[in-house]
Amino acid sequence: MKSIYALTTACIVACVVPMLSIAQDKISASTDQAQPVKKVTVGTAPTTRTSKPTKGVVISLLTFKRVTSEEASAMANKGALALMVGSRIIYVVKSDGSSAGEDLARLADAPVGVVGRTVSRGGITVLLADMIETMK
Repeated sequence: MKSIYALTTACIVACVVPMLSIAQDKISASTDQAQPVKKVTVGTAPTTRTSKPTKGVVISLLTFKRVTSEEASAMANKGALALMVGSRIIYVVKSDGSSAGEDLARLADAPVGVVGRTVSRGGITVLLADMIETMK
């Protein structure tokens, strides 16, 4: 179990952290007008804005199984929650680069819809969420 956690953490650090620089550049551009903003591109990571919500269920990245809101609240600050859409696993981050774990944990008992921009790199898809809410 410890090796699965280490592998998951290494994968998140290697693939997700560079993608977060896109969101950080967006924040820097809007808050620091006097300073020039250094643009960081993430290889050939295609970004796509979704107009319809991406609908899925909240899962644990440690067990790859659906979790309840009670179970998810224990994992919210560890970055161990993701959204499963069909057979795809999508890591969700707020558009400002902060963790979306608390929002996912709060809504974990029902299907969740996320609207935002998706970034794919190395087989991992990250959704930079503008809006996270319960779907029916």
